Amino acid sequence: MKMKLVLALLALSATVTWAQTSGTVVLDGTISESEYETVEVKNEFTIAARLSDDKTTLYAAVKGPTTGWIALGLGTLKMNGSFMTLGYVADGKFSVSFERGKGYTHAPTPAPGAEAVVSEIDGVTTLELSLPALSYVKNGMLQVIAASGTKDDFKTKHTRRAALELKL
Repeated sequence: MKMKLVLALLALSATVTWAQTSGTVVLDGTISESEYETVEVKNEFTIAARLSDDKTTLYAAVKGPTTGWIALGLGTLKMNGSFMTLGYVADGKFSVSFERGKGYTHAPTPAPGAEAVVSEIDGVTTLELSLPALSYVKNGMLQVIAASGTKDDFKTKHTRRAALELKL
């Protein structure tokens, strides 16, 4: 009986280890070790990304020190033209909005195939998302912007921001 339990635990451990190294991303509001192939830190944001094995799905995440909203924009190094995912946690529930940047503002936009999850733990908010990769990854590079604000809404101006290119 003990041998069966040990074998079962070893099999489970091997499965988890394989999943972490094989490109499996779990949208759970955390950036786990080995979950993303590219992770960069800029202006107190941790920004992570990974392509699915077949290169059709982009997984991306951002976390930063805020109890308000956090956002990740894809496709440009500026807000104008960027596809942005904004999220916050209020009263134990997360809210997400997919938006398109226009000039220095943004508005809700359709996001077919996109999913996102937000968590807030000990003053750090994390947003994870998945969406079709085709429009955002160009020659193995992903342009991203990150921003955060102090309130639980989608309209308050950011208090922190960053822009960078990630090599996938």
